[in-house]
Amino acid sequence: MAKDIRMKTTTKYYVSDTELDRQIREAEKRGITEPEASSARYRNGKVHIELASGWNFAFDPRTFSEFTNATESELKQIGLWGRYTLGCPPLDVHIGIGSIIFELIGDKVISAEMGRRNGSATSEKKKRASRTNGKLGGRPKKND
Repeated sequence: MAKDIRMKTTTKYYVSDTELDRQIREAEKRGITEPEASSARYRNGKVHIELASGWNFAFDPRTFSEFTNATESELKQIGLWGRYTLGCPPLDVHIGIGSIIFELIGDKVISAEMGRRNGSATSEKKKRASRTNGKLGGRPKKND
């Protein structure tokens, strides 16, 4: 049996039309942050997704609980629903491409990479502190 890696939520949110319109306007200002797919298909037991950036990946759809009990004929109908969502009409399943990538890579790997990138950020304050510490013989010793 496939491992269920989808998050379970029980809270439902209702949004007024006015609030939805406001959120759409705000999102349009920010621009697209989701990975954009150019194609998606089911072949040889795997879903193959090609991103607009040229990157591509494949995964076993049964990794996701939505596809655990799907038949081959249902899986063959997997495709893109727009540019940012994988869809399977017979199962009424729609999963964001970004969410798929996040689930497949795992939050630990993503968190570690974000920490590495944020930790390597260089600011004027860090440069001054480094120069000052260098003049004083290096980083101060910790007092245990």
